[in-house]
Amino acid sequence: MSAIPTTVPHITPELLWQWADEGWLRRLDAALAHWVLEHDAAASPGLLAAVAILSHLEGKGHTCLPLVDAHRPSLRLQLPQLLRWPAEAAPALHQLQQWLPTSVRDWHHALLSSRMVWQANTALDFGQPLVLTQTPAIAPQTTPTLRLYLRRYWQYEQDIAHSIAARIQSPLHPDTATARHWLDVLFPDALPDATFDWQKAACALALRQRLAIITGGPGTGKTYTAARLLAAALALEPQPEQIRIGLAAPTGKAAARLKESIQQALAQLPDAVSQHAPLQAALHHLPPARTLHALLGARPDTRQMRHNASHPLPLDWLLVDEASMIHLEMMHSLLQALPPTARLILLGDKDQLASVEAGAVLGDFCAQAQQGHYSPDTARHLEQLTGQALPQEFRHPPHTPAMPALAQNTVMLRESRRFGGTIGQLALAINRHDMAAMQQVLQQVAGQSATSVHWQEGASLNTLAHIALHGRPGPANGEPHAPESHSEARPTASYAGLVQALRTTPHWPADTSQPQWLTRHTEWVVRVLTQLEQFRILCATREGAWGVEGINRLVIGQLQRQGIRARQEGWFAGRIVQVTQNDANLGVFNGDIGICLPSAADRHKLRVYFPADAASGVPRSIATPRMAHVETAFAMTIHKSQGSEFAHVLMVLPPQAGTLLSKELIYTGLTRARKAFTYLAEQPGTWQQAVQQPTLRASGLADTLQALASHHHS
Repeated sequence: MSAIPTTVPHITPELLWQWADEGWLRRLDAALAHWVLEHDAAASPGLLAAVAILSHLEGKGHTCLPLVDAHRPSLRLQLPQLLRWPAEAAPALHQLQQWLPTSVRDWHHALLSSRMVWQANTALDFGQPLVLTQTPAIAPQTTPTLRLYLRRYWQYEQDIAHSIAARIQSPLHPDTATARHWLDVLFPDALPDATFDWQKAACALALRQRLAIITGGPGTGKTYTAARLLAAALALEPQPEQIRIGLAAPTGKAAARLKESIQQALAQLPDAVSQHAPLQAALHHLPPARTLHALLGARPDTRQMRHNASHPLPLDWLLVDEASMIHLEMMHSLLQALPPTARLILLGDKDQLASVEAGAVLGDFCAQAQQGHYSPDTARHLEQLTGQALPQEFRHPPHTPAMPALAQNTVMLRESRRFGGTIGQLALAINRHDMAAMQQVLQQVAGQSATSVHWQEGASLNTLAHIALHGRPGPANGEPHAPESHSEARPTASYAGLVQALRTTPHWPADTSQPQWLTRHTEWVVRVLTQLEQFRILCATREGAWGVEGINRLVIGQLQRQGIRARQEGWFAGRIVQVTQNDANLGVFNGDIGICLPSAADRHKLRVYFPADAASGVPRSIATPRMAHVETAFAMTIHKSQGSEFAHVLMVLPPQAGTLLSKELIYTGLTRARKAFTYLAEQPGTWQQAVQQPTLRASGLADTLQALASHHHS
């Protein structure tokens, strides 16, 4: 490797293009810096370097570039962690670091001398493409925080923060006695050992807010709680059947699961609800859940939505699930389109992977949800409505800095009813960054196969292929903590179930229009579709033998050996696919998962079948020639699996994935598994390395919200 130069060459677009050719920057990053220089020939090296880095980080999900931060080292020192360039890029990284100023004064000099940069909240706003923000120093002698934005993202953050601030400044005032009555009806069972009921508390808190955020891990009952919240809030309305309610989620799969979960939860409501005729009628007429794109009226080839501030959504309440997947631009569109008086309920797991696009909005909203930070007024309200005293550790300590802006609007559900065993213990240890607890769980299952969690390092692709097609010995009785004999253990779910379902293809009659035949074909399709929720292989990367592409090829090869007429390219009966682009005309959306099967009318014509939506109860199908934007999905990325769950998840991590791995990636992959989780890696230590790398996304949203909230309270 060449030695680090002692003199730093002048930054030039050519140098940035060279780094893009090496793959260290994107060509877009070099192009943006080049564009700035074309419009301002006197642009400083610090500005050009900052613009290239800002563009690069936006591609990694950050919404701004933190230049100076009182709580963190200078950008120059942070750069290696932010960019995560390979070792051979060390000389280039060193050059980049040298161009970056380190003090507030030097950054002002480097940026504000350019006609391309506007300092936020000052005069002379000519629509400059770059915005410099400065949050005031928290105390004398401390440094202010400086951030650089592309104007679009700065505007999104400002609009979101102002919309949220306006929404939380006008609490609702439900009748205490009536609200208490309905919460007692909906939550009749007191928890053992005087445990605080966070689900009931979430409903109590949300009854007086236009914005309610309910966060928690898998199995903590977010949709169960939301269904009871809808029932309680509707019961308090004089004419519940007139309330216009929307249900939505970021992907088609998540929307289908939301509607299903809400319906299941509503079916379990106490008898008192069915005796209240208007309430029962309102709950019975809940609309189907939709994707956010469909709800807002996304238009092809434009960022504009049909619904916006001047054409708002015709809704009184909106419930959105899987909110961790909502990126900054989508949250902006949603808040612009929602009437200011409408109630918004966000459900999501703050510890899951953030959206692929820029922003970590739910993470910003729930910054300190773990600690509660409830005010004396909120504690009183919770006690009046639930009959239980809020534990001291969740009250905001007096005489301390301001409460987090959304603390009084947020509840974290803390008890997982689904993940009591090994999967749950592992998820909890990962979230708490408790390496000792994590190692303890892994040692419990080491060397055992008949457990809910199976862990194997130094694994081969042959092992992967065997588990994918045959499963492994699974847990005999739910969640064991000790080895069971293999005679008791049933194999975990695998693609064996899919192979079996495909082998039982019905015989096509001469007359394919007969109703009995159509019923028989539909029943077979439903049997095949249920296999889609049984098993999936999740990968961290797309490329390489251990990535999505390599493993899909491997699985297709195994299917061929099982006698399935699978092909490496193109369509075949049994091909699992995931939609990669929204298509409102076809009614399919990014993330939807379907399977290719022969059509009822002609066994030689293939169609892609999707699980039935709750409204019709019949699987939907689309002819394969119309399905242009799909990819094979026997294996899929962990990112793409968000909003889905499978009985058995096989997660694989590749040997060289250092920069792509994170704590959130591992947690998200693990918590897609309902009953069994298998981990395979070629190289030891990959999992541990990932868990020690939490995702940090640069954003100014939490600070902007805090500033607005403080201004309101002062």
